Amino acid sequence: MISLFGETAAFAAALCWAMSSMIFSNVGGKAGAQTVNRGRLACSIFCLTVLHLVLEGSPWPASVTWDQLGWLTLSSIVGLVIGDAMLFQAFVLIGARLSMLLMSTVPIMGAVLAWLLFDETLRPIEMTGIAFGVGGVLIVILGKKGRPVGLTGRNYGIGILFGLGGAIGQVANLITAKYALIDGYSALSATWIRTLVAVIVMWGIALVLGRVRRTVTACIAPDVGKWLLLGALIGPAVGVWLSMMAVQNANVGIASTLMALPPVLLIVYEGIILRKPVGWQAVAGTCLAFAGVALLFLH
Repeated sequence: MISLFGETAAFAAALCWAMSSMIFSNVGGKAGAQTVNRGRLACSIFCLTVLHLVLEGSPWPASVTWDQLGWLTLSSIVGLVIGDAMLFQAFVLIGARLSMLLMSTVPIMGAVLAWLLFDETLRPIEMTGIAFGVGGVLIVILGKKGRPVGLTGRNYGIGILFGLGGAIGQVANLITAKYALIDGYSALSATWIRTLVAVIVMWGIALVLGRVRRTVTACIAPDVGKWLLLGALIGPAVGVWLSMMAVQNANVGIASTLMALPPVLLIVYEGIILRKPVGWQAVAGTCLAFAGVALLFLH
């Protein structure tokens, strides 16, 4: 039986990511996608250090095996560095809702990879779930009403590719992180290590490219800094921590299914709170995609 704690953590992570994606999408348009990505990682390691001190009694993990460190490092690079860099670029090009819809294909990609790599047989209902999921995504990305207003065809296509790249990074992230969370290892400690690795890599790249000063200047701007810190606390800190607890305490498929809810939450936000027009294709496609995910793992 899947742990209710794990399911609750996964749903809470979805809420955190929906909120942080809205914040980062807005801030990214002002400061640039990769600048925000580096800034939010720096803010998140600060938030995680405070959380670790309060909840674990020390500002950083007391112990970790070399195997765990290796898996967490790999998880960080493919998920927080490569995957998130692509996702943040997608935020700027195609918006938060459509980017997160593409991220809802993570459970579907996981099932396909398990079939290809581990020879796991897909049953008819699982094949139907994959068809629904992919069909729902195609309805949204190919429908004119699903596109943000004023977006050119070329940028739209590039944004879709970045969004899919972010989804692939998330699949690899969940699988590799699962191996590190053995014997009840602290999910918060694992999140701290993964985030520190991402900070070192991303800021190391910025140093080599000579972009550290520009990044810092952009991130401390009055209309960016406070939102960046809030978004980092909600998403990369608390949201990622909750996702690690979900993966540790629940089946990866069930956890990733629940963590695929942000597109639905974002449609409600855009339609009701922001009162933006949301075409029937966007609504139908999102619902069909989530129905496919549900069929795949909740039958």
